[in-house]
Amino acid sequence: MNEPIKTGDRCEVIAGALGPKGPNVGKLVTVGQVRGEHSEHGRIWRCHGEGLITEYGAVGNEADFAQAWLRKLPPETLTPPQREEVLHDT
Repeated sequence: MNEPIKTGDRCEVIAGALGPKGPNVGKLVTVGQVRGEHSEHGRIWRCHGEGLITEYGAVGNEADFAQAWLRKLPPETLTPPQREEVLHDT
């Protein structure tokens, strides 16, 4: 079972007000605060990312998205970098 979206999650934008062809589709965002509930689209989140197009057509680093327009990404697994050890004969 998938956990619901919450503040701090990383998501991919999969739709928008223009459907699956919106200008933000495919962009990666970090979920911020809940902005409220929309009568048609449900929960609305303020998200942050690079080059987002707002509802007013401006380019910025934050925009509002309905929860259904976001696909939660799995948390990044941080693994230590592979390290090559070079042994030198002296």
